[in-house]
Amino acid sequence: MRLFFVTYRFKSIVLFGAFALLFSISNVAAALDMQQATEQVRALSCKNEQTVAQVLDSSVRRRSQRDLGWRTFQDEDYYDVERAVLINKGMELRYRWRVFSDGSIKPQSQRAESLCNSEDD
Repeated sequence: MRLFFVTYRFKSIVLFGAFALLFSISNVAAALDMQQATEQVRALSCKNEQTVAQVLDSSVRRRSQRDLGWRTFQDEDYYDVERAVLINKGMELRYRWRVFSDGSIKPQSQRAESLCNSEDD
């Protein structure tokens, strides 16, 4: 009977360790996917043969706005990638795109949708 409990306890510890390892590996993979989603949005083709990142960077420099940087939010089957810019003491402009698991990207804000279409920017 004692051998049963020792064997059972050992198997439980090994199984728990395997799940912990699997969980930590999946978190690393999710972090890489989040980074890839951000890079895909940043590299989207925009106007004047520039990327989204280049267009937003030049807009921030030209207008002396404060760049709040890129943020990525994870949901179950997609990532939302956002670039925020502070235009005055309390007003933020947010550009947001959704990157789906199949790699497709769709603008989620009016600003993101019109960023590469506007000719006056």
